[in-house]
Formats: sequence, C-alpha cells, structure tokens
Amino acid sequence: MKALKIFFIIFFIIIFLLICIPVVFLIFGIQSAPLVTLGKKLTYEDVARVKQLMRENNPRRLKKGDIKRVEVTERDVNLFLDYGFSQAPGNQKIYAHVNLLQNAVAAQFTYKLPPNDFGDYLNVSTVVIPESNRIDVQKLKIGSLRIPGWLVNFLAGLSHRFLLRFEEYRNVVELTHSIKDIKVNDSRAAVVYQWQPDVIKRLQTQGRDFLLPADERERLRVYNERLAVISRSMNGRTVSITNFLKPLFQFAQERTISGGNPEAENRALLLNLAAYSIGRNINRFIDPENETSYPRKGRVKLTLLTRDDLAKHFLVSAAITVSAGSGFANLAGVFKEMDDSRGGSGFSFADLAADRAGVKLAEMAGNSSQQARLLQQRMIRIINETDFMPRIDNLPEGIQELEFKRKYKDLDSATYRMVEAEIERRIASCSIYQ
Repeated sequence: MKALKIFFIIFFIIIFLLICIPVVFLIFGIQSAPLVTLGKKLTYEDVARVKQLMRENNPRRLKKGDIKRVEVTERDVNLFLDYGFSQAPGNQKIYAHVNLLQNAVAAQFTYKLPPNDFGDYLNVSTVVIPESNRIDVQKLKIGSLRIPGWLVNFLAGLSHRFLLRFEEYRNVVELTHSIKDIKVNDSRAAVVYQWQPDVIKRLQTQGRDFLLPADERERLRVYNERLAVISRSMNGRTVSITNFLKPLFQFAQERTISGGNPEAENRALLLNLAAYSIGRNINRFIDPENETSYPRKGRVKLTLLTRDDLAKHFLVSAAITVSAGSGFANLAGVFKEMDDSRGGSGFSFADLAADRAGVKLAEMAGNSSQQARLLQQRMIRIINETDFMPRIDNLPEGIQELEFKRKYKDLDSATYRMVEAEIERRIASCSIYQ
C-alpha cells in the first residue's frame, strides 16, 4: 500500500507540473515588446564582409586532420546571426544579438509570435561560458521568467545522456569534439578546430535523409529521367529554357492529375532543371556517393533571353526558393552580384531581375495546392520567355564596386530601391504571375 501511495503522489506531481509549466510559461514567458531590435537592413558593406569571411574560412580547402584557427569580431557574429535567421526556411521571424564579454557570451533572441491573446514576442536571454566541447550556462531568462543556470546545466546533462542512445546525436557530439579551443575576449572570439570531413559527410547524409524522405527522392529520380529524355530530343547546342519548362510542367500536371501533390511535383521539376542548368546531376541530392556531372555530349546549354547566365540565375533562384524559402534565394542573388562587382562581370540588375523572377515563379509553384496547379496550367501554354521573365532593357549591368558605392550607396538607398521597384513592376506585368 505504501508503494502504491508513493506512486500516486509522484503521478499527481507530474500531472501538476505538466499543467503548471505551460501556464507559467504563458504568463511570464511571452511579452509585448521585443528584446532584440527588429527589421535590420542589408547594406553593401555587410554583404561584402560576409562574403569575405566565407572565402577566408572555407573548410573545404583543408585536408583531413588539419587544424584551423578562426577569429571573428562581435560584429561578424551578429552579421551571420542576422542574415542566417532572416533567410531561414519559411522566413522564420527570429532575431538575435550577441555580446562577446571577457570569457563569456551574452546572447539575446526574439521570436515574433503569430497573432494570439497572450503577447507578441517570445524573448530569451542567456549568458554562457563556451568551452571546447560544452557550454556552461550561467543565466537563462525566458520573458520575465528566470531559470537558474545550475538547473539548466543539470537538465542539459540528463538530456545529453538520454540522446547518446541515438546515432544522429552521437555524430553531432563527435563534431563538437573537433573544436579544440575557444577563447572569448571583449568583442572578439577565436575558435580552433580540427577538420573532420568524415563526420561532416555523415551529418550531411543524415540531413539528406531527414530533409529528403524516400518519396521525395523517388520523385526527384523520376523527373531526372524525364529531363534526360527531353534533353536527348533537343537539336542544337543552346536551347531556350521554354523548351524544357513546357514539357516538364506538362509531365507535372499529368502526375498531379494521377494523385500527385502539385507543390511536390513542381519542386522536383525545378530542382532537377536548376541542377541541369549548372551541369550537375540531381543524384547529388539522392545519392551523394554516386554524384555525377552531366556528360557534355547530349547536354544542351539552357538560355533565357539568349543568355545562359540569366537561365542559371532564374532556375537556381527558383530551386533555392522551393527548397529553402524566398528570402534565402534573394540573398543568394545579391551575394553573387556583390561578388561580381568586386571584379569580373560587375553588378548586374539584369541578373537580379532573373533572380527575382525565379523566386516569383517558385513562390507560385509551392505556395498552395491551388497556385501550384494554376502554374502548371499556365506554364504549359507559354509562348514567349517574357511570359515569365521580364524585359531587361535599360537595367544597369557591369557596375564595379566603386561605381556601385558612388551611385547606389547601399541596398537600402532610394536609388537602389527605385531600380528594384522597376524590376518588381516588370515581373508583375508578366502574364504567368497575373
């Protein structure tokens, strides 16, 4: 009887906690004002700095076992956080700010909640001491609710021991062991790590299996085969992407009518065609071990408004959008043009028009079942490329870095926004998007 009484006491305590914790969280965790400033703007210098950091710290240049030291400023960390969250899949409304202290990191996060009766923002702040393979939480605050650091560390330890049962988590832990040293001083941080490509590859495979379930991989394979058939039927070395889009969307519509998901069909179509446009086989997503390039013989060069660069911009932006959200696709286009402006072809508003048109097509392809079906119907009937791609006449191209700074200042200037608005107006006039 005593054991039964203890059991019921524990049972009711657990039920009480399960009821009380959400109530406490709603009362104290959600607030009416954001902790982190919202709506930060992208500037030319910000983009250039991120590109520079990506080039300087590209781990693919390292050999297995190489030791690399990466040093970043507080501003660099916040740049990556700002644009990483703003370009996250689904455009999640998460904002973050980090302060690098003496041997500690203070971080603040704000999540803008959907409309509700409790508040607009979920605010989280914490102070942690980073170590080579663990993080010691000193403080944690969710809204106005303060949680002791010792309790967070205790619960984190329990979770760690439980999660070690799973291979996916063990791979993540192994990756953290690649970090050999972390030093944080006022406004600067340095990380020393050992490059372990085998661990990265296992994590990529896990991510592929998670993000691309079996039915999605099979759908990609089917479109890959259809794309190969269409490619072999083409005459000439260069072909307008219209000659690929029409039969592929016809195929997508047939599969949709037979019970397929229209958004998923459109996504597989655009991912395959984008990979084809840059000479890669979609097998890199399906089976990385057997990734291949398309052979030159039998593969044609895709063009848009007679230019192969516009075809790549259009299709790659569309593919990024259907797989990761339109914000990321727009940022990718800006990154490419910012990089070009530092030398080579220069900044091109025509290329950006192709980026934005690709984003627009992809948003229609995957926003809803109704829109996806409508796009299939319209793409089957396209006559000219200008049905889905705006004119590029009088859009500035080949702008080098100094000229860009002199004329457009940054990506939030009135001059830049005027050209951007003209691009959006031209896209809106395309028959496919009306």
